[in-house]
Amino acid sequence: MSSRQSDATYVAQTIRAFLQGTGGAHDWDAFTSCSLRDPQLDRIRMLAGAVDLPVGREERANLEVLAEQAERLAQS
Repeated sequence: MSSRQSDATYVAQTIRAFLQGTGGAHDWDAFTSCSLRDPQLDRIRMLAGAVDLPVGREERANLEVLAEQAERLAQS
């Protein structure tokens, strides 16, 4: 697995864990605070971090779209 695929998988899994409430106590803060080398993945990370909390229906839908984008990048 390439570094990009690994990073994209990390992004998708972190967003999904946040949505499911299965992430660690500080995982979301670490994810939204630490930039990624890949510009496309970092853009996804920044957009996810910009979602208003607490997460409502619209925010959840936006995060799902971002997770799907990261998953597509992991497969390419």
